Amino acid sequence: MKKERRPDKILEMAQQRIAERRATEAAAEQAALATERPWQYLFLGLLAALLFAFWLWPGYTLDWKLYATVHGLVAQKHNVSLGGNELPVCARNIGIYSSFVLSVGYLFARGRGRAARFPERGMLLVLGLFVLSMAFDGVNSLLEDTGRAHLYAPRNDLRTITGILFGIAMTSILVPIFNQALRADAATHQTILTRGDLGGLLLLNGLFVVIVHSGLGIFYWPVAFFSVGSLVGELFVVFTMVAAAAMGYMRRITALSQLARPACLGLGITVLFVAGLAALRFATSA
Repeated sequence: MKKERRPDKILEMAQQRIAERRATEAAAEQAALATERPWQYLFLGLLAALLFAFWLWPGYTLDWKLYATVHGLVAQKHNVSLGGNELPVCARNIGIYSSFVLSVGYLFARGRGRAARFPERGMLLVLGLFVLSMAFDGVNSLLEDTGRAHLYAPRNDLRTITGILFGIAMTSILVPIFNQALRADAATHQTILTRGDLGGLLLLNGLFVVIVHSGLGIFYWPVAFFSVGSLVGELFVVFTMVAAAAMGYMRRITALSQLARPACLGLGITVLFVAGLAALRFATSA
């Protein structure tokens, strides 16, 4: 009888140990979240203070503040106008950075927020062509700007479209890198981009192109805020990733809220970087 009951006891002990280990891991995770909570409040406070300072800073119009924010980051040449008002970010950069935010949002909505596998070889080839299309259009535009022979007349809508294609390719590489580097629960079996996802991204970003080049003044402020926020936001993500890696967060997080501490540092670096480059460009162009 003892021999018959022994496997049951072994199974019971194994289940008990598994339950204890899970309880220990859950307690450790809760402790880690409690440690990060003050940093979460600090990050939200800093972000709110920056936004209020930006909005309420006296002596300058809101559109000039948006223009000044990215003045050191982009050329601000070949800008698109909506309702007679020129957007603060140039046509190509609107495509690149707005596409990054739209694409990340789309992939998270599709349940690929933890995906850690790069696209398959065929998809990588398509993404490579996206990158080359922007490079080709950029070189053609540069030739025209410098008064040299060029293949076709550059257009702002083509600048935005090729920028968007580059943004999709960039997103498909950066998201898996982020997940592989920082997530403890990265979905290593899940590919970041499938053919269906690519079709959805092209449709979503194509709608954005229509809005940007519609000429309708009603879209000026939404596009202006979104494009500036996307450009600064991508810088913030990159700086936060670097800060998190330097602070020992490699493959440790299971929720983005756990990155509050490196996010505070990333936010500070972003503000100094953006403000410093803008000040330098204003000083040298004066």
